[in-house]
Amino acid sequence: MIRLVVISVLLLLQACSEPEVEVADEKPLVVQLFSVIESRIDNSFVFPATVSAVTTVDLKFEVSGRLTHVDLVEGSQVSKGQVLATIDPIPYQRRVDESYTRHQDARRNLKRMEEMFTKNVASQAELDNAKSAFTLSKLTLDKAKQDLGYSTITAPFDAVVGTRNIENNSYIKAGDTIANLQDRSQLYFTFEVPERIMTANSGDRNIKATAYIIDQEEHVFDLHYVEHKTTPDPITQTYQVTFAIDGKVTNLFLPGSRATVKIEKLAHDEQVLLIPLNALVGEKSSGFYVWRFNQTHGVVEKANIEVAALVGESVAVSRGLNLGDKVVSAAVNQMRANLKVKEYKAEF
Repeated sequence: MIRLVVISVLLLLQACSEPEVEVADEKPLVVQLFSVIESRIDNSFVFPATVSAVTTVDLKFEVSGRLTHVDLVEGSQVSKGQVLATIDPIPYQRRVDESYTRHQDARRNLKRMEEMFTKNVASQAELDNAKSAFTLSKLTLDKAKQDLGYSTITAPFDAVVGTRNIENNSYIKAGDTIANLQDRSQLYFTFEVPERIMTANSGDRNIKATAYIIDQEEHVFDLHYVEHKTTPDPITQTYQVTFAIDGKVTNLFLPGSRATVKIEKLAHDEQVLLIPLNALVGEKSSGFYVWRFNQTHGVVEKANIEVAALVGESVAVSRGLNLGDKVVSAAVNQMRANLKVKEYKAEF
């Protein structure tokens, strides 16, 4: 019994003599914080654009021949139906005359065969051959008339002559482009819109669009919406959008000009809370959130937010944050709930 007491005393003394092991507190992670601010949204976007005609058509002859007439002055206005170029029609008129004569012969021969067939003088095969010859002669005549019509090119619409590639009396081959026409009843302004802007403003038609030509900033023109692509460019991830200008002012500049387009949302400017785009986590389908700094406990916590709009490199927040809150604005993927952090302060 005495021995057991001694052993117990020795063990107690040994325990008291061992140094205490202290557990070190978790060292706070230094992070970059951003104080939520209030700002007014500028509901406008500016894009570089290129100007083009509504339609550009290449003029080509469907037949070959010697050019005998051309009325294609570059930059000139032409009217729908106006004769622009003609190749020598004589060879094609001759084919029409020859085909017409053969067709008349085939018509008379068919009539004679029909009379002989009724009198049992001609066979069924002879009558069928006469019908076939008549049909073929009609097709040949139609083709000859068509070729004769192809020897003249007329303007398909009111247009401006863009470029001319031929001279009078030159030999033209079928399919050669002799000139191109531009329909300038309107001029198109085409530009690329980033995916994030397109998504945030999809379906919003309450806008005003204006444009000016580079180096002609004093002349601002109103535009109207034409169309936009719904599939982004696979490389740039941008959507092509087209607006147009009224045809009354299209003579002030040319297709190919460089322009600047400004799109303004007509809704009144609004006060919103702004945070950096880099602070945003999540996606539209599952929702967005940020890592908010809890100043009392020195930790970060997840805060679900509602995004109102994208403003340049910032995000307008309509719900989930208050003015003066601090959110993590860098390395957000390294954050977790209740992680101890310390605000980074630059040394000067």
